[in-house]
Amino acid sequence: MNKGYGVWWLLLPCALMAQPRNPFMPPTVTDCPPQRESPANWLLKGTVGQATSRHAWVVTPAGQWLRLESGQSLLGGRWQVEQVLGGRLVLKAGPEDPACPEADNAVVLTLGNHKEEKT
Repeated sequence: MNKGYGVWWLLLPCALMAQPRNPFMPPTVTDCPPQRESPANWLLKGTVGQATSRHAWVVTPAGQWLRLESGQSLLGGRWQVEQVLGGRLVLKAGPEDPACPEADNAVVLTLGNHKEEKT
């Protein structure tokens, strides 16, 4: 007997024990992140500029300062700055995989404290 075929005979029982997937049922999802990274714990420190061109300054829990403006993407494109108002910052979550459980999709930070609003 050829030595190359011996390995295949060892793998045959494993292949026979595998359960086939039902093609009429959606595949199980294992790629969902345990929890979406959220800017809910960020602190808004101020807003600067006119109504047409305003920027917000926030501090992350790690102590990093960020200068944000409307339309800017954050956290790997998973969040976007929707509005920068005087003393208020609105962040919106991007689309998620429909097979994963829903997460909060909006965070509103106000000057002097942080607050998460679920919409």
